[in-house]
Amino acid sequence: MKLVDLPPYRNFITEGQPMAAEIVENLKRKGQLDGIEIDIDDGYPTDWTDEARDEEFLVHISPGIVKRVRELSESGKYDAIVSHGSIEPGAAAARQVSKIPFVSAVHATLHIASLIGERFTIIEATDTQAQIVRHLAEAYGFGKKLVSVRYPSFSSTRFGKLFQKYKKEERANAPELKKVVDNIVKQCVTAIEEDRADTIILACPPLQVLVDEIRQGVDDAGYSEIQIICELAAAIEVARVMVNMKLMPGKRAYPSDSLIKKPAFR
Repeated sequence: MKLVDLPPYRNFITEGQPMAAEIVENLKRKGQLDGIEIDIDDGYPTDWTDEARDEEFLVHISPGIVKRVRELSESGKYDAIVSHGSIEPGAAAARQVSKIPFVSAVHATLHIASLIGERFTIIEATDTQAQIVRHLAEAYGFGKKLVSVRYPSFSSTRFGKLFQKYKKEERANAPELKKVVDNIVKQCVTAIEEDRADTIILACPPLQVLVDEIRQGVDDAGYSEIQIICELAAAIEVARVMVNMKLMPGKRAYPSDSLIKKPAFR
């Protein structure tokens, strides 16, 4: 099975998609990609330079996602497309235009989390991303199970700069990065103790890069029984299921104007 991971965008920080490559390498190391070959697309280029990850940013990058999904799905090279954009840029339109299964990270992860728990928390990067994800969970029918969305207020751009500054083996001893990890672990513990979360979802890609450090911090706090889900891993597994079961997003669920048998009402 051959998949392609489509990043939400490409700019000077994401050139070569090092965060996605590290997440995929970690999954391979843990045996979670057995039977799957996965390419990492470069992503559609953007001239967005602000650190903001808000609704305006979402609108700005969504057309590139849809255009790239159309190109990739028509290339004949892949069985499915996964997108690790944690605020789902262009996801509904991508499901509509894709000729092969398209899986977005948030959508897939919410379903996976609902299979193993009753109260889950998403850890995002910033407040604006948290608000977008909350709206997505409500739209997908998981509002009651999503008990909170927490965040360290540290943008993916800032994470990217730190990852450029410190190699993987240097991160554990980098005070400025350790401070951020400690903040994320604190958010996880607060979600467990105050929100009564039984499952933690790591959303934004840099959080998934740091999953081992976050896992260790949560374990050290006494919560080894709490499960942690990385969004890209969940999206890949859902894509695997869709390909094996020969499933596509429903044409009535994500209709185009070319829908043959239109329903009488909505």
